[in-house]
Amino acid sequence: MKALKTVLLAVLLMPGFALAETKIAVLDMEAAISATKQAGVLREKMKQEFSAEEDQLRQLSEEGNALKAKLKKESSFLSDADRRQLLAQIQKKFQEFQTLGNQLKQQRLGREQAFLTEMRPQIETILKELVQTQEIDIILNRKGAVYVDPKLDLTPVVAEELNKL
Repeated sequence: MKALKTVLLAVLLMPGFALAETKIAVLDMEAAISATKQAGVLREKMKQEFSAEEDQLRQLSEEGNALKAKLKKESSFLSDADRRQLLAQIQKKFQEFQTLGNQLKQQRLGREQAFLTEMRPQIETILKELVQTQEIDIILNRKGAVYVDPKLDLTPVVAEELNKL
């Protein structure tokens, strides 16, 4: 982020004639990758692969919500021991839910990170080609810009090139 600010500051401080010769483009790397066929295949694979864990998470959530509803409904009728036991059950369901959710999140992140690592050389090749053919001097992160003329956005071009691979 600091490097991006430095680059932007340097561009803004350039004399007018130098800025006129500088060609700037933007790219939303995540959006470009997400729009690819390969990312769609990965999403479907992960959806199938993690469906059992997702079902288990839903089940834990439903069980925990049922226990909370029971506590709320029967709170005034429960003895202190029963109330403590019900609260312990709710806490246990919540911990199970958190643990499984965190494990699932880590597995998904690991798979996504591996996918990004696999895609990086292809993206770099595409970007090098675009820089040469379109004579681009600077590529900025699209997310850091308030407004960008769509003609300067390389995101759809990169996604299209990735889909060709």
